[in-house]
Amino acid sequence: MPRPLTSHGARASNMRWLMSLAHMEPSPVNPWVMLRAALAIGLPSAVGMALDQGAAAALVALGALPAITGDNGGPYRNRALSIGSTVFGGAFGYLLGNLMSGHGLWTSAAMTLLVLAASLIGTFNNIAAVATLQFATYVIVGSSLTPTLPPWLPPVLVGVGGLFGLALTLSGWVVNPIAPERAAVAQAYRKLAAMFAAIGTSRVMAARRDMEAAMATAYDTVLAARGRSAGPSPRLARLAAQLQACTPLTNAALALARAGRVLPDECARVMNHLADRVENDAQPDARDDIAALHRAGMPQLAEALEQVQPLLHGARANQTNQATGAIEADAFADLQPAPARTPWRVLIRTYRPGPTTLRYLVRLGLCLVAAEAVALAAALPRSYWVPLIVVVVFKPNFGSVFARALQSCAGSAVGVAISATVLALDRGGLASLLTVAALAALLPWSIRRNYGLFSAILVPILMLLIGALQPGSWAIALARLVDVGVAAAIVLLVGYLPWIRIERSNLDHAVSAATSTLAAYLNTVFQTDPGSRHDLRARAYARLSDLRIALQRGLSEPRLVSRRALAWWPVEVALERVANAISDTAWSLPAGQDAPAAAQVAQLAATLDSIAAAVEQGLPVPPDAVVAPSPVLRDVAAQIEALRVTLAGPDFTAAPGRPAAPSTLHQV
Repeated sequence: MPRPLTSHGARASNMRWLMSLAHMEPSPVNPWVMLRAALAIGLPSAVGMALDQGAAAALVALGALPAITGDNGGPYRNRALSIGSTVFGGAFGYLLGNLMSGHGLWTSAAMTLLVLAASLIGTFNNIAAVATLQFATYVIVGSSLTPTLPPWLPPVLVGVGGLFGLALTLSGWVVNPIAPERAAVAQAYRKLAAMFAAIGTSRVMAARRDMEAAMATAYDTVLAARGRSAGPSPRLARLAAQLQACTPLTNAALALARAGRVLPDECARVMNHLADRVENDAQPDARDDIAALHRAGMPQLAEALEQVQPLLHGARANQTNQATGAIEADAFADLQPAPARTPWRVLIRTYRPGPTTLRYLVRLGLCLVAAEAVALAAALPRSYWVPLIVVVVFKPNFGSVFARALQSCAGSAVGVAISATVLALDRGGLASLLTVAALAALLPWSIRRNYGLFSAILVPILMLLIGALQPGSWAIALARLVDVGVAAAIVLLVGYLPWIRIERSNLDHAVSAATSTLAAYLNTVFQTDPGSRHDLRARAYARLSDLRIALQRGLSEPRLVSRRALAWWPVEVALERVANAISDTAWSLPAGQDAPAAAQVAQLAATLDSIAAAVEQGLPVPPDAVVAPSPVLRDVAAQIEALRVTLAGPDFTAAPGRPAAPSTLHQV
C-alpha cells in the first residue's frame, strides 16, 4: 500500500509544481497604459517605415522599450526616477557596447566584466536592479550589432527613444500630479472592503494580508509625497487624514470578527463608496453610509465611521485656511516622517557585498563564460542571444531562477513562432509594424501576469526590431529557439543545480528573519507613540510578505527546495497570526488602560527571538509552553504558543505532508 500512496503524492506534487509555473498573477488592464506602450514602440516604427529609415527607427523603439518594462507605477516622481535610471542605463550600456565591439575575445571579456559590475550595483535597491539589468542587456546588444549608421548615432537614438517613452509615461503628471497618491489611499479602502466581505470565511487571512500591504503602500506614498512638497499641501493633508480614518474602521471590524460576527454585504459597499469618493476627489460625506450601517445592524461600525467623519471631510471643510498650514499640521502630526533616501555616493562608499551577493556574482560569471564558450564552439548565428538570455533569466530580483528558465523556454517558443510567421508573410513591413505595436500594448499587462507570457510577447518585439538592424529570414527566427534552450540549460546546469542546497537554506533564513522582526515589533510597539506604530507595523508585515514571496518561489523549485517550502507554509500562517495578534492588541487598548509593562512584553519577545535562533541554527525550539505574563497579552501569548507547537512537531522540516493548519474561519 505505501507505494501507490507515494506515487499518488509524487503526482500531486508534480501537478502543483506545473500549476505554479503556469500560474497567472492578477493584473488589471489599464487601456491608457496599453495605449502609451503601443505609441512608444509603434510610433517610431511607423515614422521610420514612412521615411525609409527602418534601422534608425528600430533603435529609437529599442530605447523606448525600457520605459515600458521599467514602469512599476506609483507616484510620478518615483516613476520618473525609476524610468529615467532605466533609460539612462540602456543608452549608456548601448554606447559602451558599441565602443568595444569588434575585438573578438577582448569584447567578450570586457562585456562580462561590465555585466558583473552592473549586477553588483543592481543589488543596492530595486531601482538599481531594473536599471542595471537594462544596462547589461544593452551592453550585450550594442557589442554585437553592427548597424550602418555612424558610431555616435545609435546611442543617441536609443537615448531619444528612452526620453520619448518617459515623456509619454509622465504625461499625466501635468494634468493630475497627485493621482497616484489618491489611488493608493482609495486602494487601501477597497482592500478594507474586501476584508469586510471575507470576515467569517476562510479568505479572511489573505484579505487582511492584502489590506495591511495596501495600507503600508498608501502610507509610504503619501508621506513620501509630503516630504517632497515645497510647502503646505491641502490636498495631501486631506489624503493623509482620510488614510488615518482607516485604522478605527479596521479595529471595529476586527473586534466584530473576533466575536464571531459575519459582516453583512452593506459594510463592504460602504467602504467601496468611500474609496470611490477618495479616488474621484469628491466630498466624502458619510451620513448616508452611517444610516445604512445602522439599518444593517452594525452600530459598532456606524459609530466608528461617525467618529472618523472629521478625518474624512474636515480638511476639505477648512480648506480656506491654507495660509496657516493648520490643516496639514493636524493631518500629518501623528504620522512618522518618511525615511530619507540614502544618497548614491553614501551608498556606494558604505556598501559591502555579503556572501549571498558574492555567490550570485560568481554564479553569473560562470554562466556568462559558459555562454560565450558554447556560442563560439557551436558557431551559433547571432550568438549574442545566449548571454543576453542568461543575464535576464539569472536576475534573482525577479523570481525563481529555475521557474524563469523553464518559463522562458516555453514563452520563447511561442514568441519565435509569432515572429517567424510574421517574417515569412510580411512583404512591405506593415505586418511587422502592426505586430510590434499590438504586442507592445500587451507588455505592461504581461510583465505582471507570468514570466512565460512576458517572454512570449517580448521575444517577437526584440526579434522584429533587431531584424530591422540585421535583416534575416524566418529561419533566423527559428534559430533563436535554439539560443533560448542553450541559455536555459547553462543557467540550470552551471548557475543553479550545483548550488541548490544554498537555495534550500535561504528559506530557513527567511523564516528566522521574519520571526526576529516580529520579536522587535512586539518589543517596541507598546512603548512607542501612535505615529511610530504605523512604521513598525509596516516593517513587520513587509518582512512577512518577503517570507511569503520566498516560499511561493520555492514551490516552483525542484523537490529538494519545494518540499522545504511546503513544510514552512504552516509556520508562515502561524507567524501571520502572531503579527495580527500583536497589532490587534496594540491598537485595541482602551484609552484609559495602561500598556503592558516592558518586562512582560520583553518576556514574549525573548521567546520569539529564541525560536528565530533555533530555526536559523537548525535546533529544536524551546520545549516550555508559552504563558501569558498579563491578561492584556493573552492573545499574543496564545499565538506564539501555537507557533512553537507548529515548529515542535516530530521531524517538522522533513515532513511537508503535515496536517493542514487549523481552519482560518473567524481567525484574523
